[in-house]
Amino acid sequence: MPDFFWNYQTDIPQAAGTPNFSPTHLGWVAGALLLILGTLWVYRRQSTMARQRVLRGIVLLAALLDVTRWIWAILIEHYSVVDMLPLHLCALTTWTNLAGVFSGKAIFKEYGYALGFPGALAAILTPEWYAYPFLSFQYLQSALIHTLLVMVPVLWVWGDGFRPNWRRLPALFGFLAVYAIPVALINHWLGSNYLFIHWAPKDTPLELFENWFGTPGYLIPLVALIFVVWTILYLPWAIIRPRNGRGAES
Repeated sequence: MPDFFWNYQTDIPQAAGTPNFSPTHLGWVAGALLLILGTLWVYRRQSTMARQRVLRGIVLLAALLDVTRWIWAILIEHYSVVDMLPLHLCALTTWTNLAGVFSGKAIFKEYGYALGFPGALAAILTPEWYAYPFLSFQYLQSALIHTLLVMVPVLWVWGDGFRPNWRRLPALFGFLAVYAIPVALINHWLGSNYLFIHWAPKDTPLELFENWFGTPGYLIPLVALIFVVWTILYLPWAIIRPRNGRGAES
């Protein structure tokens, strides 16, 4: 077993971590991309029933990984409501993806594409768990679960033919705004940073925004970034839809 495999970050020397954009980090980013594209290639060649089994397996695995993190933290006596409540965007996506696969409802798939996909992709590119060695439970758990959160909407859109619909974006933005209110109150009470709206995490684009605009001023470009990302994600479908008709909704 590698050194510090089960340890919490406060028990790990700083030099043992995995800095963002280090060769190790970039290596697993490339590996995650290959895993997602390879799974998509295989997925597209399966029957409808086989695809459903694959999706169910992926979302159940993601949910299991989420739960095992709580168990791990409890067993090593480092569970804390400040860090481990399922309030982050990606934690919520784990369960909305599960609902989307088992219910088939388009709104959950839209959430997975509009919010879960870019959120998990950003976490892969600039992870906040860089204090851990690559060969540690926390790093591997986080790396795998975020890869799965990207994989599910990729399979929905480019495997099953689900077509994102920009008309659902106001509802999703409204949900995000309303959801942020109780999360902000919880952050205030606990001193936590769920949704990253209390302070900007280090080594991420939000830290750059914080340096420019301060706190909570960095939230303004963060909201602007959401709209930029949505423009990139939805403009192709807005162009394709009039040419190809309504498209598949589920």
